[in-house]
Amino acid sequence: MNAPEAFVRHLAENNYHPRSDAHSNAICLAIVDDLLAHCPAFAERARAGEIVAKLNHTVKVNYMDWNIDLAVGPPPGLSLPPTDGSISFETPATIELALEAKAIMAEHGKARRNRLRDLQAFHGYAHSYNEKTIAVGTVAVNVARVFWSPTRPREDITEHDNIDTLGISTVDLFRGLPLRHTPVEGPGFEAVSVVVVDFDNLAKNPDLPYGAPRPGDPKLVTGTPAPRTGDPMHYATMVQRICAAYEDRWQRRTR
Repeated sequence: MNAPEAFVRHLAENNYHPRSDAHSNAICLAIVDDLLAHCPAFAERARAGEIVAKLNHTVKVNYMDWNIDLAVGPPPGLSLPPTDGSISFETPATIELALEAKAIMAEHGKARRNRLRDLQAFHGYAHSYNEKTIAVGTVAVNVARVFWSPTRPREDITEHDNIDTLGISTVDLFRGLPLRHTPVEGPGFEAVSVVVVDFDNLAKNPDLPYGAPRPGDPKLVTGTPAPRTGDPMHYATMVQRICAAYEDRWQRRTR
């Protein structure tokens, strides 16, 4: 399963801007690739054109706009088989799977609470829309000791002296997100993951001040505080939960 590594490659090639959706688009597309590779029910319907995908999709739920980083569902008309054998990117008529991709790159104390509220609202919208909709949340947590945001002056580099403990508490905060297995279990996500990276974004700064650290290569963190294999928030577990829910709720059934 390659999405975490693909996300790190995206950061290495493009860096990060908090006002851009390029980073969330990158991980959403990589997750689609993993679903096509590891979820036969999903891949079968995608190849047949019975489902399509759209990035940054907005629909009305109870008269409110629901913004979805990745929405998957049937096309509005005839089947749309993809030209490359993967999945067609068009506007779905209804939402079978909805994914929200968040990132906490700096200022964890403030950002993590906001992202947690965003995710809690997201699964609420998803299941108000349709209790069978597969709601998925993924969060990238950065544990670099320094980070530069393009929204700040060139010399204003954030330093996290306590990143070891801050990273652990940030990851643990998202363990409070409820998980559910069936549509009748009440509120919650069908699947959640936390991906941990070490990324300073200093290469994005066109004029680093004298004495600033040298830019480092972004890295995927697999040790503490990243969830380990078998953890409910591990990326592979998220994909497995999506696959199981998709097969149970949306796979074609012939008699």
